[in-house]
Amino acid sequence: MRLKMQFWLFSYAGFQTKEVAIGSQAIINIVLTEDTKQLTEVVVTALGIKKERRALGYSVTQVAGETLTQARENNVLNSLVGKVAGLDVSSTSGGAGAATSVTIRGVSSLGQSSQPLYVINGVPMESEPVGRFSANSVGNSGGQYDNAPDRGDAISNLNPDDIESISVLKGAAAAALYGYRAKGGVILITTKSGKGNSIEFNSNYVGEQVMDRTDWQYIYGQGTNGQKPTTQLAAASTGGSSWGAKLDGSNVIQFDGVSRPYTAQKDNIENFYRTGNTFTNTLALNKTFEGGVIRVSGSDLHNNSVVPNSGLNRQNFTLSATLDPIKRLVIDARFNYILEQAKNRPMVSDGAGNANYNAAFLPTSINIKDLEPWKDAKGNEILYNTGNPYATNPWFAAYEFIHNTKKDRLLSSANAKYTFDNGLFLQLRAGRDAYNETYLGVTPSGTAYDLDGGFTEQLTNFSDINVDGLIGKSFKVDEISITPNIGASYRRTKVSQTTNQGGSFQIPGVYTLSNTGGKTVSVTQSDQEVQSVYGTLEITYKDILYLTGSGRSDWFSTLATPGRDNKLSVFYPAISGSFVFSELWKPSFLSFGKLRAGYAVVGQGALPFKTQLYYNLRSETINGSPIGNIVNSSIPNPSLFASKAEEFEVGTEMRLFGDRLNLDLTWYSKKSSDEILDVPTSTTTGYSGATLNIGELQNKGVEALVSGVILKAKDFSWTSSINGSYNDNKVITLAPGTASQLLATSRSNVGFLQNIGGMAAGQVMAYDFKYDANGNILKDTNGAPERGELKAYGSAYSKWTAGWNNEFSYKGVNLSFLIDGKWGGKIFSATDYYGYVFGLHQATLENRDALGINAANYYTTYANNVSKQFVQDASFIKFRQLVLGYNFPAKLFNNKIKGLNLSFVGRNLFILMKKTDNIDPESSYNATFPGMELGGVPPVRSYGLNLSVKL
Repeated sequence: MRLKMQFWLFSYAGFQTKEVAIGSQAIINIVLTEDTKQLTEVVVTALGIKKERRALGYSVTQVAGETLTQARENNVLNSLVGKVAGLDVSSTSGGAGAATSVTIRGVSSLGQSSQPLYVINGVPMESEPVGRFSANSVGNSGGQYDNAPDRGDAISNLNPDDIESISVLKGAAAAALYGYRAKGGVILITTKSGKGNSIEFNSNYVGEQVMDRTDWQYIYGQGTNGQKPTTQLAAASTGGSSWGAKLDGSNVIQFDGVSRPYTAQKDNIENFYRTGNTFTNTLALNKTFEGGVIRVSGSDLHNNSVVPNSGLNRQNFTLSATLDPIKRLVIDARFNYILEQAKNRPMVSDGAGNANYNAAFLPTSINIKDLEPWKDAKGNEILYNTGNPYATNPWFAAYEFIHNTKKDRLLSSANAKYTFDNGLFLQLRAGRDAYNETYLGVTPSGTAYDLDGGFTEQLTNFSDINVDGLIGKSFKVDEISITPNIGASYRRTKVSQTTNQGGSFQIPGVYTLSNTGGKTVSVTQSDQEVQSVYGTLEITYKDILYLTGSGRSDWFSTLATPGRDNKLSVFYPAISGSFVFSELWKPSFLSFGKLRAGYAVVGQGALPFKTQLYYNLRSETINGSPIGNIVNSSIPNPSLFASKAEEFEVGTEMRLFGDRLNLDLTWYSKKSSDEILDVPTSTTTGYSGATLNIGELQNKGVEALVSGVILKAKDFSWTSSINGSYNDNKVITLAPGTASQLLATSRSNVGFLQNIGGMAAGQVMAYDFKYDANGNILKDTNGAPERGELKAYGSAYSKWTAGWNNEFSYKGVNLSFLIDGKWGGKIFSATDYYGYVFGLHQATLENRDALGINAANYYTTYANNVSKQFVQDASFIKFRQLVLGYNFPAKLFNNKIKGLNLSFVGRNLFILMKKTDNIDPESSYNATFPGMELGGVPPVRSYGLNLSVKL
């Protein structure tokens, strides 16, 4: 506009306004300066709503999709390790396609899962791994005799090449609009939409190599009572024992009757596991046309696991279309079709049929290659340890056992949004997650512990439908903006699971259900529904003050009880605010600054069949009629209601020195109450427990993210970021009269995981020495210490987590690396326990000669009576990721190729610090509880090349 004094004002969105004096010149050259205070970051929040970061009254971390594809993992969640403050990511030792445990701001539930809710393109989806909180009968649930493969999780099916961004809603205020599903936090995944007209191709090839963490003694060899075996029978009957004589290189007879040198075999792990590889290729097409844009992609992942005869194949096909068929109407439709085939998922935990277990505990003088061939002419297993038929020959376990899964899955969603002339909008969205999964498990004919073999086939049909609607409008009153939104949603989830089992194959080697002698079938079904209404009100003043309030009510079918007028609904309120103080206080060093605070109540619904008895029919019959039974293991509670969690958080965000330094700090306090627990009861009731609303849990902590541009020159830049978090967790109360809650039992039966009132969740329990009145250790007649009290030695959950990421660029060269760590968690090493029992552990060298023939008995008694020695500090620092690449200039290809990057990539390359011996500190055989390890696949490092091309 023209002003007095002949001045003009020039302005443009995202730039600082400039006032220029106008004289008689005919041409005016104006250069506007970018205004970083106006250029605000937009992030995806609850319900898929995009908001300016400055307006948020809670902590949200957004991770760009491109960071997930550089040095990728088969499970995309593992790529988040070390990148988000407050996010604890731990993969299980289950091989390719294994499940991953994720907790946000600590343990959120005592009686149910603490895993977060996953939302893809605004539609919630389930990703609960098989474990403690799963009703699946084929899986490891925390029992002493857990002996099953890891079956993976749903989120691992996603292709990282299709992901645009991941937003982590950490606190209750951020996730409150998801109500009863928000107690563990929410992870929002936005997949890619079509952009322009282009072709994208990404190819990634990595080799995989196990890292042997064991450090056994190699002074004594296979045998017993300090003696070498002198006959084949003696060698075979003590095939798992390293309590023999000192290794001297002499020829000694072994389990198969062959005499071999009595020397140390230090390479059994390397000789059993192979060099694995993963080859992933993704092709995507983008097309823009009048009225819309589409993106079509196809991906193929082929993995040969480090475990012999094991691997994973996955194909992803996606279609996304954004259409505006008429003015003001936008339709977004997305489809993701997934086919996944896992071959011979490895067993974890106990030794029966577990190749990992038996490869790790071979006697020090036995070469694992000598266990081949693994079967005789009749197809029967050749045992290396006839004294224990459950010590399966690792080659037989790898090549004869079958643990295959096949999954056929379709993720689909459609969203239509119409905006009227007056700004009022109406949005309707529907999504469905459906899959069919088949698990085939075969104990082969000729297995030493089950000569006739066995058959299990499990068919799972899953369907989760979510429908929601939202209507809203923004109003402007002077300098105040008011935006109300009202919505409703509907969810219907159906699960049907049929398990067919049979034993005693009638024809050896024919692995079908019809070939079994005895057959059983079990069918479990569940059908649950949740109806919800919610609303939000956002008030903004001058882009300085932001206030958001919301409320949601959920009605649960799982709380309904016939004949009772239960209160089925729960209300979840939330309020948060943001004050952008940099709009009022403008020192030269401050680019942006705000304070934020939020309070909210979220919850967790009940699982099906917790309020009433659930009857089922068995395959057995009486007089031709099937036998019925009650499925509930705990007494149902007709008055049950949803648990809840209240959380308050405050924080600040600042950008300093021309955006060269960024700071994000958060403090939070969260209290969970009315926990749904199965409280132990007398077995005379016919039940193992009773379901009650009882128990309280508290989490307090801080989170920090510091990032900045350390160096910036014409051709060179170095950016660095450090994130860290501290979580102080405590179980406030359990049920009256209940001192502890058992979560898991080690196969050794001398290590346990429990919740104890007044302590942090997930206490690792073990036996102490027994002391007399003067504090002296009591010993038995053989000199071994007696068993003392069962004590808690710390939580399995880490208190501290941190990640340090660095990115360098010089002209077309880019280099980045990630270092992360955890501190404060404990782990019970059953590997060390069995190291004592089998005579492998270096600690068993002490006084072995003096103990003579009593050495094995002494150290076995020691291990069983004083198991606290196997509780280890799980703290670590790892060099997690390295990427070195080059961006080829487009002119090199006459601009026909828009972009081409070739990178060397590496993951889990080496460990900088650990305090565990013989195990990796991240070892675990189940994704639903940490702190227990045994018989898992050793940690794997990967390295290879990544090619990214855009045409």
